[in-house]
Amino acid sequence: MKSFSKIVVLFLLVSSANIDLFSQSRLNIHVGPAFPLSKIDMYTISYNDYTVSSSAKTGINIGLQYSYQFPNRGIGIFAGIDFVYNDIINEYKDSVESILGDFGYESFEFPKNYNIPISAGLEYIYEINEKLSLLSSIGVTYNFFKVTDYTYDNTFGDLAHIADWANNIGFKTAIGILYKQKASISIDFLGLGKHEVDLKLVNSGTVEMEGTEEAKVNMLTVTLGWNF
Repeated sequence: MKSFSKIVVLFLLVSSANIDLFSQSRLNIHVGPAFPLSKIDMYTISYNDYTVSSSAKTGINIGLQYSYQFPNRGIGIFAGIDFVYNDIINEYKDSVESILGDFGYESFEFPKNYNIPISAGLEYIYEINEKLSLLSSIGVTYNFFKVTDYTYDNTFGDLAHIADWANNIGFKTAIGILYKQKASISIDFLGLGKHEVDLKLVNSGTVEMEGTEEAKVNMLTVTLGWNF
Protein backbone atom coordinates (compact mmCIF):
# COMPACT_ATOMS: atom_id res chain seq x y z
CA MET A 1 0.00 0.00 0.00
CA LYS A 2 3.02 2.33 0.17
CA SER A 3 2.98 2.73 -3.61
CA PHE A 4 -0.74 3.50 -3.51
CA SER A 5 -0.20 6.22 -0.88
CA LYS A 6 2.50 7.82 -3.06
CA ILE A 7 0.12 7.83 -6.05
CA VAL A 8 -2.62 9.55 -4.02
CA VAL A 9 -0.24 12.23 -2.69
CA LEU A 10 1.16 12.89 -6.18
CA PHE A 11 -2.33 13.15 -7.63
CA LEU A 12 -3.41 15.71 -5.01
CA LEU A 13 -0.27 17.79 -5.46
CA VAL A 14 -0.59 17.90 -9.25
CA SER A 15 -4.29 18.73 -9.03
CA SER A 16 -3.84 21.61 -6.60
CA ALA A 17 -0.95 23.04 -8.60
CA ASN A 18 -2.79 22.93 -11.92
CA ILE A 19 -5.91 24.69 -10.60
CA ASP A 20 -4.02 27.98 -10.54
CA LEU A 21 -2.25 27.38 -13.85
CA PHE A 22 -5.19 26.64 -16.10
CA SER A 23 -8.41 28.62 -16.34
CA GLN A 24 -10.05 25.66 -18.06
CA SER A 25 -9.42 23.27 -15.17
CA ARG A 26 -11.66 22.21 -12.31
CA LEU A 27 -11.56 19.97 -9.28
CA ASN A 28 -14.75 18.02 -8.61
CA ILE A 29 -15.70 16.43 -5.29
CA HIS A 30 -18.61 14.01 -5.55
CA VAL A 31 -20.61 11.62 -3.40
CA GLY A 32 -23.50 9.21 -3.92
CA PRO A 33 -24.75 5.62 -3.80
CA ALA A 34 -22.80 2.75 -5.36
CA PHE A 35 -24.86 -0.11 -6.81
CA PRO A 36 -23.05 -3.44 -7.38
CA LEU A 37 -23.74 -4.92 -10.82
CA SER A 38 -21.83 -8.07 -9.93
CA LYS A 39 -22.28 -10.12 -6.76
CA ILE A 40 -18.71 -9.67 -5.43
CA ASP A 41 -19.38 -12.81 -3.37
CA MET A 42 -16.22 -14.11 -1.72
CA TYR A 43 -17.92 -16.54 0.65
CA THR A 44 -20.81 -19.00 0.43
CA ILE A 45 -22.65 -21.02 3.04
CA SER A 46 -24.79 -24.07 2.23
CA TYR A 47 -27.06 -26.08 4.48
CA ASN A 48 -29.31 -28.85 3.18
CA ASP A 49 -30.81 -27.38 -0.02
CA TYR A 50 -30.22 -23.78 1.01
CA THR A 51 -27.28 -21.72 -0.33
CA VAL A 52 -26.48 -18.04 0.08
CA SER A 53 -23.37 -16.03 -0.75
CA SER A 54 -21.83 -12.90 0.74
CA SER A 55 -23.00 -10.63 -2.08
CA ALA A 56 -22.32 -6.92 -1.82
CA LYS A 57 -25.23 -4.57 -1.25
CA THR A 58 -25.70 -0.90 -2.15
CA GLY A 59 -22.93 1.22 -0.68
CA ILE A 60 -21.42 4.66 -0.99
CA ASN A 61 -18.97 6.33 -3.36
CA ILE A 62 -16.88 9.37 -2.44
CA GLY A 63 -14.51 10.71 -5.08
CA LEU A 64 -12.22 13.43 -6.33
CA GLN A 65 -11.65 14.24 -10.01
CA TYR A 66 -9.44 16.80 -11.71
CA SER A 67 -10.31 17.84 -15.28
CA TYR A 68 -8.68 20.09 -17.86
CA GLN A 69 -10.61 21.28 -20.91
CA PHE A 70 -8.78 22.28 -24.08
CA PRO A 71 -9.93 25.80 -25.06
CA ASN A 72 -12.86 26.07 -27.50
CA ARG A 73 -12.96 22.35 -28.25
CA GLY A 74 -15.20 20.78 -25.61
CA ILE A 75 -12.69 17.96 -25.25
CA GLY A 76 -10.55 17.50 -22.18
CA ILE A 77 -8.72 15.04 -20.00
CA PHE A 78 -9.36 13.89 -16.45
CA ALA A 79 -7.72 12.03 -13.60
CA GLY A 80 -9.59 10.85 -10.54
CA ILE A 81 -9.68 8.69 -7.46
CA ASP A 82 -12.73 7.15 -5.81
CA PHE A 83 -13.42 5.38 -2.55
CA VAL A 84 -16.26 2.83 -2.77
CA TYR A 85 -17.60 0.99 0.27
CA ASN A 86 -20.11 -1.89 0.17
CA ASP A 87 -21.28 -4.02 3.06
CA ILE A 88 -22.57 -7.56 2.44
CA ILE A 89 -26.24 -8.52 2.33
CA ASN A 90 -28.13 -9.12 5.58
CA GLU A 91 -29.44 -12.48 4.34
CA TYR A 92 -25.92 -13.91 4.43
CA LYS A 93 -25.23 -12.51 7.90
CA ASP A 94 -28.51 -13.85 9.32
CA SER A 95 -27.98 -17.26 7.73
CA VAL A 96 -24.43 -17.63 9.06
CA GLU A 97 -25.43 -16.62 12.57
CA SER A 98 -28.34 -19.06 12.49
CA ILE A 99 -26.60 -22.05 10.87
CA LEU A 100 -23.15 -21.78 12.43
CA GLY A 101 -24.66 -20.62 15.70
CA ASP A 102 -26.29 -24.03 16.06
CA PHE A 103 -22.78 -25.54 15.94
CA GLY A 104 -21.41 -23.35 18.70
CA TYR A 105 -19.88 -20.54 16.65
CA GLU A 106 -20.29 -16.95 17.85
CA SER A 107 -18.77 -13.42 17.83
CA PHE A 108 -19.07 -13.02 14.07
CA GLU A 109 -17.21 -10.16 12.37
CA PHE A 110 -18.45 -10.10 8.78
CA PRO A 111 -16.39 -8.95 5.78
CA LYS A 112 -16.84 -5.62 4.03
CA ASN A 113 -15.80 -4.64 0.51
CA TYR A 114 -13.62 -1.67 -0.38
CA ASN A 115 -12.66 -0.51 -3.87
CA ILE A 116 -10.27 2.36 -4.59
CA PRO A 117 -10.14 2.92 -8.37
CA ILE A 118 -7.70 5.44 -9.82
CA SER A 119 -8.86 6.61 -13.25
CA ALA A 120 -7.71 8.71 -16.19
CA GLY A 121 -9.14 9.37 -19.63
CA LEU A 122 -10.98 11.72 -21.99
CA GLU A 123 -13.91 14.01 -21.22
CA TYR A 124 -16.34 15.86 -23.48
CA ILE A 125 -18.59 18.78 -22.53
CA TYR A 126 -21.47 19.95 -24.73
CA GLU A 127 -22.89 23.32 -23.73
CA ILE A 128 -26.68 23.43 -24.04
CA ASN A 129 -27.02 27.01 -22.81
CA GLU A 130 -25.34 29.37 -20.36
CA LYS A 131 -26.47 27.31 -17.39
CA LEU A 132 -26.57 23.68 -18.53
CA SER A 133 -23.97 21.44 -20.11
CA LEU A 134 -23.84 17.72 -20.86
CA LEU A 135 -20.86 15.73 -19.62
CA SER A 136 -19.47 12.45 -20.90
CA SER A 137 -16.21 10.66 -20.28
CA ILE A 138 -14.39 7.38 -20.81
CA GLY A 139 -11.14 6.16 -19.35
CA VAL A 140 -9.07 3.39 -17.83
CA THR A 141 -8.92 2.43 -14.16
CA TYR A 142 -6.46 0.75 -11.86
CA ASN A 143 -8.37 -0.62 -8.90
CA PHE A 144 -7.31 -1.59 -5.39
CA PHE A 145 -9.79 -4.17 -4.00
CA LYS A 146 -9.96 -5.27 -0.38
CA VAL A 147 -12.25 -7.59 1.56
CA THR A 148 -11.83 -7.14 5.30
CA ASP A 149 -11.16 -10.05 7.65
CA TYR A 150 -14.03 -12.45 8.31
CA THR A 151 -13.78 -13.82 11.86
CA TYR A 152 -15.73 -15.92 14.36
CA ASP A 153 -14.93 -18.31 17.19
CA ASN A 154 -16.09 -21.30 19.20
CA THR A 155 -14.90 -23.20 22.27
CA PHE A 156 -11.97 -24.67 20.30
CA GLY A 157 -10.47 -21.40 19.10
CA ASP A 158 -10.70 -18.38 16.83
CA LEU A 159 -11.16 -18.65 13.06
CA ALA A 160 -10.28 -15.95 10.54
CA HIS A 161 -10.62 -15.77 6.76
CA ILE A 162 -8.02 -13.24 5.63
CA ALA A 163 -7.95 -11.76 2.11
CA ASP A 164 -5.03 -9.82 0.66
CA TRP A 165 -5.35 -6.66 -1.40
CA ALA A 166 -5.95 -7.36 -5.09
CA ASN A 167 -5.40 -5.11 -8.13
CA ASN A 168 -6.80 -5.02 -11.63
CA ILE A 169 -6.99 -2.80 -14.72
CA GLY A 170 -10.49 -1.90 -15.90
CA PHE A 171 -12.43 0.97 -17.42
CA LYS A 172 -14.84 3.75 -16.53
CA THR A 173 -17.52 5.55 -18.51
CA ALA A 174 -19.82 8.33 -17.37
CA ILE A 175 -22.57 10.69 -18.45
CA GLY A 176 -23.93 13.64 -16.53
CA ILE A 177 -25.16 17.22 -16.31
CA LEU A 178 -23.21 20.31 -15.26
CA TYR A 179 -25.11 23.32 -13.88
CA LYS A 180 -23.53 26.78 -14.03
CA GLN A 181 -20.10 25.14 -14.27
CA LYS A 182 -20.36 24.29 -10.56
CA ALA A 183 -22.92 21.66 -9.56
CA SER A 184 -22.99 18.28 -11.30
CA ILE A 185 -24.86 15.01 -11.32
CA SER A 186 -23.20 12.00 -12.89
CA ILE A 187 -23.97 8.36 -13.62
CA ASP A 188 -20.79 6.30 -13.82
CA PHE A 189 -20.20 2.69 -14.82
CA LEU A 190 -17.09 1.18 -13.25
CA GLY A 191 -16.02 -1.98 -15.02
CA LEU A 192 -13.26 -2.81 -12.56
CA GLY A 193 -12.98 -6.40 -13.76
CA LYS A 194 -11.81 -9.68 -12.26
CA HIS A 195 -9.53 -9.64 -9.23
CA GLU A 196 -7.48 -12.63 -8.12
CA VAL A 197 -7.66 -12.55 -4.32
CA ASP A 198 -5.25 -14.57 -2.18
CA LEU A 199 -7.06 -16.07 0.81
CA LYS A 200 -6.00 -17.96 3.89
CA LEU A 201 -7.86 -19.60 6.76
CA VAL A 202 -6.23 -19.03 10.14
CA ASN A 203 -7.20 -21.12 13.16
CA SER A 204 -6.00 -19.65 16.48
CA GLY A 205 -2.95 -18.14 14.80
CA THR A 206 -2.11 -21.18 12.63
CA VAL A 207 -2.61 -21.06 8.87
CA GLU A 208 -4.65 -24.14 7.96
CA MET A 209 -5.56 -23.42 4.34
CA GLU A 210 -4.51 -21.10 1.51
CA GLY A 211 -6.03 -20.47 -1.89
CA THR A 212 -7.16 -17.97 -4.50
CA GLU A 213 -10.65 -16.67 -5.17
CA GLU A 214 -11.83 -14.64 -8.15
CA ALA A 215 -13.91 -11.53 -7.49
CA LYS A 216 -15.60 -9.74 -10.38
CA VAL A 217 -16.29 -6.08 -9.58
CA ASN A 218 -18.68 -3.99 -11.66
CA MET A 219 -20.37 -0.95 -10.18
CA LEU A 220 -22.88 1.76 -11.09
CA THR A 221 -22.65 5.02 -9.15
CA VAL A 222 -24.94 8.04 -9.10
CA THR A 223 -23.20 11.06 -7.62
CA LEU A 224 -23.78 14.71 -6.87
CA GLY A 225 -20.69 16.88 -7.22
CA TRP A 226 -19.31 20.38 -6.80
CA ASN A 227 -16.55 21.98 -8.82
CA PHE A 228 -13.82 24.14 -7.34
